Amino acid sequence: MEKQQLLSEISQAATAGIVTQNEVLGAYEKGSSGVLPQQEDAKHLGLSGVMYYIGGAVIFLGISVLLFQNWDNFNTFTKIASTFGVAVAAYLVGILMEKYEEYRSVSQVFFLISALVSPVGLYVILDKLGLDVSTASVGVLVFLILTAIYLASFYLYRRTIFTLFSIIFGTILFHYVVGWIVGESLSSDNLVKVFEYRVLAIGLMYLCLGYYFKETSQKALTGVLYAFGSLGFLGAALALGGWQPNQNVFWELIYPLLVFGVIFLSIPLKSKSFLTFGSLFLIGYILKLTGEYFTEGLGWPLALVLSGLVIMVVGYYAVKINKKYLTTIS
Repeated sequence: MEKQQLLSEISQAATAGIVTQNEVLGAYEKGSSGVLPQQEDAKHLGLSGVMYYIGGAVIFLGISVLLFQNWDNFNTFTKIASTFGVAVAAYLVGILMEKYEEYRSVSQVFFLISALVSPVGLYVILDKLGLDVSTASVGVLVFLILTAIYLASFYLYRRTIFTLFSIIFGTILFHYVVGWIVGESLSSDNLVKVFEYRVLAIGLMYLCLGYYFKETSQKALTGVLYAFGSLGFLGAALALGGWQPNQNVFWELIYPLLVFGVIFLSIPLKSKSFLTFGSLFLIGYILKLTGEYFTEGLGWPLALVLSGLVIMVVGYYAVKINKKYLTTIS
């Protein structure tokens, strides 16, 4: 950016009241000292954020120990107050702190505590209302409520933690909805297949969400969604291929296309997760084929040798792709 253009933009910002004289001078002093404002904030938030979340984890641990040690001694009101009441209180404290910029990092910890305790609180309430909390229908009700609350919270406050728990609660809701629809009449083998397709769908949804968030304010979640999405999608697809003599020919034939597709997508998407999990599952697929079709006679040792060579090639090109295209990606 040219000097005159920069000065002109500062003048326009000052005229519009966006920046003050003290803010401009402060930024100049920090720049002249060699410390950028965002670097200073990142270090401060990094240290304080870790301490905040450690404190929040200790608080949640204390609540859990309290409930575990005294649950049988609590009456109904105390059980509800110590679970759902704590969740509501933590949420309200987070909302109050959210209004003050200096306390927003702390507010995230209270939102976290509320999100962890809320499911327990809702289950306790429904149990005291006489519902069978072990059924899938109750699970659907609990996580439908929580998903709706956290989606509404994100709409109001635009915080990443609300997006994260909306996804988590939505995933659990999807699990219960499928279980509710399927019921318990299926055989164990069919239930396993349903679970594999469920994980496949969740993995694909995570990949799509990660891509959608990439250019939004929620882009901090993209890496996490890519990692869990590729793990779930490729893992479920590999499991759906089955094992000889009950293998599924469709999934065994399509799997190389899926795994190579994920590896190649790592370049335009700048995703180390795609490259890492794609390479690992490609190696797993090679070993699976070796174990299925070359376990007898001299074919197996030869297949293992060839598999080892292929794995070395996969590793070489994975490292090469990482160095050439993804070294700047965190």
